[in-house]
Amino acid sequence: MSHAFSAGQNAPLTVRTVRFAASAQVAPDVCAFVVDDRLRVTSSDDVVFYNQPSTAGVRLEGDTIVVEPEALRPGARVVCAVGTDHPTSVSTSLSDVDGTLIASFRIEPATGTESALLCWEIYCRNGEWKIRALGAGYAGGLAEMLAAHGVVVDDEPVAAAAVAAPVSTGTELPPSCELVWRILEDASRSAAAYVAAHEYAQHRLDDELSAAVADPSSRTGAAAESARAQAHRRCEELTAAAEARYHDDSAVLTAELATVDTVLPPSLASWNSGAWHGTMVPGDGVRVGELSAPDRGPLRVPLCVPLPLGRPLWIDGEADVAGAVASSLAVRLLSARPGSRLDIIDPSGSLLGLSELARPMLAGPPIHDVTGVTPKLKGLAEAADLTGLALRAGTDTSGPEPRVIVLAGLPHGFDGSDLVNIVHLARMGSAQNISIVITGADDGTVDNPAYDVLHDVSQHLPAAEDGRFSDPWTNTDWRFTADTAPGDTELLRRVVASLEVGCP
Repeated sequence: MSHAFSAGQNAPLTVRTVRFAASAQVAPDVCAFVVDDRLRVTSSDDVVFYNQPSTAGVRLEGDTIVVEPEALRPGARVVCAVGTDHPTSVSTSLSDVDGTLIASFRIEPATGTESALLCWEIYCRNGEWKIRALGAGYAGGLAEMLAAHGVVVDDEPVAAAAVAAPVSTGTELPPSCELVWRILEDASRSAAAYVAAHEYAQHRLDDELSAAVADPSSRTGAAAESARAQAHRRCEELTAAAEARYHDDSAVLTAELATVDTVLPPSLASWNSGAWHGTMVPGDGVRVGELSAPDRGPLRVPLCVPLPLGRPLWIDGEADVAGAVASSLAVRLLSARPGSRLDIIDPSGSLLGLSELARPMLAGPPIHDVTGVTPKLKGLAEAADLTGLALRAGTDTSGPEPRVIVLAGLPHGFDGSDLVNIVHLARMGSAQNISIVITGADDGTVDNPAYDVLHDVSQHLPAAEDGRFSDPWTNTDWRFTADTAPGDTELLRRVVASLEVGCP
């Protein structure tokens, strides 16, 4: 592989010991974080620096970080970083135990204010160790970098500068979800590198054009024209190189997604996958939509959430569009837990198709009239209370029956007591295998504390195609398109027939 890396570039790691070193005008302080898939440490013991020179699989030798990937705890990865007295460019390298160069990466502070830089990531993908050049920086220095990775600074918890995953359930991502999230992570880092390269090219062009006109005596003439032409040419070359790298990365990720789609359970797979034909295989998450960036290219990456749902999924949008998304999610949730029962509370009338299609899985008659909303929700809340008592007493050893509850058109048709019961069900959802899907346009005129609580604790997904999403690794902007079932009702009927086999 090429020794010189650019931000976001990755490659297989073929040696058992890696040595990370860095140099700058003033000697930088090297450090390393042993992190999970969210790039967070489990404790301060996971940080290796001059005051704490070793942890399992990582140690500091002089001014070099030594990483032995196979000695790391299962599932861990290593982020190598540097801190400097002031913002400056840093040259970094990875070498083997004998000092033979594996890879090099020169980092320029993106805005000229970053004095702490993330340099390299050493991680495992599908049983194969890899390295990735990073290049992100922190204007707040080492303190901000430590906080961003979950380290307690000055004995006080510091709010993380890194963003959290869009759906936080308090649980680790299960295997199939993790597989999809890892691809999304690679796509996110590749996109961030592409954006950073574009910005760098533009900043360099601006600087060179400014330099070309700085001296009034040489602003015009052949030399000035030549300098400006060269500046534009260098900008175009940098931009073209960035686009070529991103195009190559996207092609690899697209091929990987096509392969992965063939092994995912139905709840996570595309609607074109063969997983929907035949017996339903349980899933550990649900696909809620796709992420894309048309201005960057055709790459489309699935967005999934793990099960059990720790928060209700709230589809924001007009009744018909949001209803189609909710129906799709309901089918996916039912397929993830074959044998699940479905409750539909739909005073808006936007889920009539789902009510008819999923009739074999219904736990009771669907509610399409306002008068039936209160008694239905009261009954569900009381049943959940009884199940909770049985679980605490240890008399229910079989575990609660998986349940999917779809509520359409909130807050219209739901009174204050209904909203209280929904909040109650949401709080017990994860423990009792209750998945809640809500639809409703944002209504800022509702003056009800229970509505405010429910609105705040829910995970919101836009039904419209112009939804936005910022990924949890680089905060790169994506377009979110909610998942909707295909118009092929015959396919959905076959799916329901397969699910019906598992219903009691």
